[in-house]
Amino acid sequence: MSGQSRNSWIKKDDPKLVSGKQKDIFEDILEDRRHSSDAKWAWHARDVPLYKYNKARSPEEIKKQVIQSDRVKYAIEQVCEESGLPLEEIHKQTMEIVNEMAHNLSINAIRGFAVFLVKVMKALFRRIYVNEEGIQKVRSTIKEYPVLIMPTHRSYFDFLLVSFVFFAYELPLPVIAAAMDFSSMKFFGWLLRNCGAFYIRRSFGDDQLYWAVFTEYVQTQICNGDHPVEFYVEGTRSRTLKSYSPKFGMLSASLEPYFKAHIPDIMVFPVSISYDKVLEETLYAYELLGVPKPKESTGALLKARNILNEDFGNVHMYFGEPISIRQYTTGKIDRSVHSLAPRYIASLSKEETELLKTLGYDVVMKHLKHMVISPWSLIASVLVQNKEGITVKQLTREVEWIKRQAFNLGAYIDWPGNETADDIIRSALFLHKNFVEVTPEDVIQLVSVAAPHQKGQDELMQSAAQHMVLTLYRNQLMHVFVRIAMVTISINACPNDTLDIDELFTKYFFLEQLLNRDFIFRPGSTKQDFENALLTLTHNCGVVIEDNQVQIKKSQNKYTTFFSQMFEPFLLGYWILGRCILSTQIDVHNKPIAKPIKTISREAQSLGARLLRERCIRNLEVLSLDLLGNGLHALLHMGAVKKERRDGQPYMYPNTIVLTNICAQIETFIEVPRIPTTSINVESKTVVITAKL
Repeated sequence: MSGQSRNSWIKKDDPKLVSGKQKDIFEDILEDRRHSSDAKWAWHARDVPLYKYNKARSPEEIKKQVIQSDRVKYAIEQVCEESGLPLEEIHKQTMEIVNEMAHNLSINAIRGFAVFLVKVMKALFRRIYVNEEGIQKVRSTIKEYPVLIMPTHRSYFDFLLVSFVFFAYELPLPVIAAAMDFSSMKFFGWLLRNCGAFYIRRSFGDDQLYWAVFTEYVQTQICNGDHPVEFYVEGTRSRTLKSYSPKFGMLSASLEPYFKAHIPDIMVFPVSISYDKVLEETLYAYELLGVPKPKESTGALLKARNILNEDFGNVHMYFGEPISIRQYTTGKIDRSVHSLAPRYIASLSKEETELLKTLGYDVVMKHLKHMVISPWSLIASVLVQNKEGITVKQLTREVEWIKRQAFNLGAYIDWPGNETADDIIRSALFLHKNFVEVTPEDVIQLVSVAAPHQKGQDELMQSAAQHMVLTLYRNQLMHVFVRIAMVTISINACPNDTLDIDELFTKYFFLEQLLNRDFIFRPGSTKQDFENALLTLTHNCGVVIEDNQVQIKKSQNKYTTFFSQMFEPFLLGYWILGRCILSTQIDVHNKPIAKPIKTISREAQSLGARLLRERCIRNLEVLSLDLLGNGLHALLHMGAVKKERRDGQPYMYPNTIVLTNICAQIETFIEVPRIPTTSINVESKTVVITAKL
């Protein structure tokens, strides 16, 4: 048990309770299902707790009340007045929106699906671990308050797992905000709707009528406590297995009833879902390289049924401590500001909007805190830096080292205490045998990753896909080290003998701005994060500070090198992006030509591919369109690029002076290749930009 669970969030750690079915605070919910009838289980009588103020309503009654609500009536009147269309036409549009959106939750459909789903779960996963203490808190809370469920979103399986757990523990099934794409799937779109999915468009724009129907539909179910409402605060599925920055549209609509005093409180449950192996790993790798994902369809789902013969290891689901919105907002907002305006007119105060932002980041931070790190994530972190090959013996030594570092920083490592490190690592390698193999010489090699639905991939893209799969699993560990790495990058790159702490913080602040789309940083916590990271490095990692100065030669060591190398690919990718944007041609008005966002990312990817083929750089991660897209938005936030809209589409062009300065700053942290440049005069300042590539 040593090195497994001395984490602050684990309150019970009794070695006697560690078995296949039970592990620390987790319990496997599949064990009993393997020894009893699936049909009897699915059709057994359920004793489900209900919200104490709930008034039972059918899905049809919910739709009727939405249409008859003051909010929707007001929106219909406004649209009629603005569009000049007859009332009957707008009312028809409203009905279409409601019918397109609404769930049709049916317990009989759920029971039927449960028989099928439990068989799929048993085929795919060895165990599904759930912290039962968290489930009991959900059970008691549902009786007293409306409940929001906010899971991580790293696989299509996330919402199936949450519903499966709620069914298994006899909790009311959540209604789930699902993307409209799924509704068009034959049979399965209907089935998911009957199991609680309500479908919403990916963007509403300024469609006033749709906003009104959506808001009312969500809020009426929260206020009446019909079912827990489940949605992903990150807004979309993460193709990188990192957490995304929160989105606030659904969160705003969900919490508005509390802000406007419709209800006394709302309880939010963050749920962290950790996979040993994700079903979509190959799809994600190629999506990151620009291969379009296959359209969600029943045919594609049936073609993928061969995955039922594969082993995807374990899943860990941690239901976090509930967040009381009443307690969270005490002393921070004044709900009386809404007392004079009709409650159905959407409006939040500045304080409420800022609080929503803070809450969104806090939920994502809680997600990260309770993720379970698999041995394979540790292995991937080592393999990424040893692409030329490494023996199992060397790998074991490096993995044990990085495990200690992650453990010291509070990560929960799923590391069985009754097995040797060699056995654990070989077991993880075997689980991912579709991706790695061990040669007779005990050297680990990568296996080629075939592109889904595409033939004729060139050698570079195939190698990049191999690398992307590694980075997916390494990414599950990155949040543990990102803050200390932003300190070590500056220490490792410093050419002087000492580095002033204030200057070190300035560099840290710059890196946080640059990385803030790829990693999660709580707003307003920069200084505290920096000080905590520096404290960790001085206490545990050999960094030496004397007279408020970092002693560079004494501080550079394995710790600073390894942590820096984990994050250097991101800086290199941003630098390539910046140099690509600086090569933009000038129009007749002496202004850089604006380009669509996707075009800029694709051109930067092409530049990265050229540099890789010419062996100017070695890191394949610079080809990730996700990394380049995040870098572009970070540069926009830093004022290095500017945005304008043309025909409703966003275009961007460089702020040459600022972008040149940022590229120069990145060059102080990492080695960069030589790219042809030219000097021009901008606003009386000489600026070096990339020549046309």
